[in-house]
Amino acid sequence: MSADAEDTADKSDERPELDLSFLDRQPARATDIPNLGERLDRTDDNEPRRGSDNNKTLTVGRDISLKGDITECDSLIVEGRIEAKLESARALEIARGGRFDGSARVETAIISGRFDGDLDVTRALRITASGKVTGKVSYGRLEIENGGEVDGDVSIHQ
Repeated sequence: MSADAEDTADKSDERPELDLSFLDRQPARATDIPNLGERLDRTDDNEPRRGSDNNKTLTVGRDISLKGDITECDSLIVEGRIEAKLESARALEIARGGRFDGSARVETAIISGRFDGDLDVTRALRITASGKVTGKVSYGRLEIENGGEVDGDVSIHQ
């Protein structure tokens, strides 16, 4: 084998070291998970923005049930079941399979699961194809994907 052939063979066997340190790091908060905060934080009715460090987010995980009044919460993510009164939150997201029974007053909401009760959304309400809202609903702007459902007293903010 010639010297040039040996150099080429050595170079093809060399592989750069991969940085896998990210596997050891765990997010400190739900808002540290990429794209999770972006789903809720909105600068206007369509455009997401990055969550800030002082964002107060509550996540009710799958297979978890919660009852009570929720205060001092900027963003609520419901993957499990919740019976509550939510006042003055910035954002509400009910994931597919999640359920909210009670009342909520929020700026924006994305419903992919089920909401039963009084829902007051001052800005934008989005109901995805898997979402169902029943009860008294008021909104600033409404978007319903094909398959999404609304049943009850529905009104627009004046």
